Amino acid sequence: MANKLRSTAILLAMMLFISVLSACTQSTTGKTTDQKTGNQGSGASENSKGNNQASAPKNITLDFWTIALSPNFDDYINGRIAKYEQENQGVKIKWTDLPFTAIENKLLTSIAAGKSPDVVNLNTNMALTLASKGALVDLNKQATAEQIGIYFEEMYKSASIQGSTFAFPWYIAPHVLMYNKKIYEAAGLDPNAPPKTWDEVKQHAAAIKEKTGKYAFIPTIAVYADLVNAGVPVISEDKKKVVINTPEALTYAKWVKALYDEDLVPKDGITGGYTYALNQFQAGEVAMLITGSQFLNRVKQNAADVYANTLIADVPTQSSGNIHAPLMNVVVPAMSDTHEEAIAFANYITNDESQLEFAKVVNIFPSTKEAAKDPFFTESGEDPESKAKVIAAASLPRAIDITFGVPDQGELISILTKEWEKMLLGQQTPEATLKNAEEQMQKKLDEINANY
Repeated sequence: MANKLRSTAILLAMMLFISVLSACTQSTTGKTTDQKTGNQGSGASENSKGNNQASAPKNITLDFWTIALSPNFDDYINGRIAKYEQENQGVKIKWTDLPFTAIENKLLTSIAAGKSPDVVNLNTNMALTLASKGALVDLNKQATAEQIGIYFEEMYKSASIQGSTFAFPWYIAPHVLMYNKKIYEAAGLDPNAPPKTWDEVKQHAAAIKEKTGKYAFIPTIAVYADLVNAGVPVISEDKKKVVINTPEALTYAKWVKALYDEDLVPKDGITGGYTYALNQFQAGEVAMLITGSQFLNRVKQNAADVYANTLIADVPTQSSGNIHAPLMNVVVPAMSDTHEEAIAFANYITNDESQLEFAKVVNIFPSTKEAAKDPFFTESGEDPESKAKVIAAASLPRAIDITFGVPDQGELISILTKEWEKMLLGQQTPEATLKNAEEQMQKKLDEINANY
């Protein structure tokens, strides 16, 4: 059972890194459940205060869709639903779990047919995509301040467009910095003073290369997220313009290219991806690895000596101070005709109690402030996994899910990545890279918007 849960935890965390690419039809009207009598579009009411204290009308059934949580988490989800129904007499929850690859089409088909579920689990990109088409409830207008106030502000803002917010954040898997104590000592660096910024990472990389001949790290973080954290818009807020050829982007591109030109990161890492980086870290060939704490279990299983010498620290930050951490959300479709009750349940399934209980079942982290203060996340043991859990939880206030919020986001990212790789391989200058990427991404974005 433990192995099964560990495997599921890794799959769950991996799922957070995948962008759902979607299109949707503007919502119109329709009912999905029986005898719903909620106050659609009427704004927050006295009855919706609190997480689960709504004085709900009788005989309401809320359709609740999740992504790939069954069967491994049936006991958890069914337990939360049973408690909610007990505390909210007259409200029933009909839970449907769908594969990650199926929920997009299922939801779009449902909306096109004039129906929709009432509460849906989506990643941030798909939530923003649907929100831009008016398909989701604006929680800033219809949820209460008490409901909104339980979440970390930056995470709550992840699904925001022009002052409106369309999702309650759910679970998250923030990254940590893992680094090899032996390599640090061999390089004459203080293992108790890990880098806090990327400029310090470069300094450490130079010392490690000079003294040990090894590389410090292999860049694997998404370029688009790095650029956003460096102050580059990448996509305009109205989703119509690519904004990537900026002075801030040029400074960052030159900084990254210098790492390769000065042989401070391996050329193989350009196309090796995350698996290559993990394997090199497990082999003791690179000093640092930035990834989710759940992957420490893999290091422990595959490389016990490296695991025993692994220290944990915060992820080094760029100018924004934020860290990119893919997030799962819960939304309320505008087509639901029971907004008040749907919002109350969405808030309940993502509240402190629900998220803390979920985190104790699987290795994920909460998006709520009080849950993160629980001793489960604040008291550390001596092993790397335990320390990683505490450090990751402490980073939650700075965590934000950076996505474009447009359909076919993957095609835009692919264009940027290919142009970036050309720069690192010396095939074009940073200036040409940004110019070419912006032009090609704009052409693709125009096509996406024309077909959407």
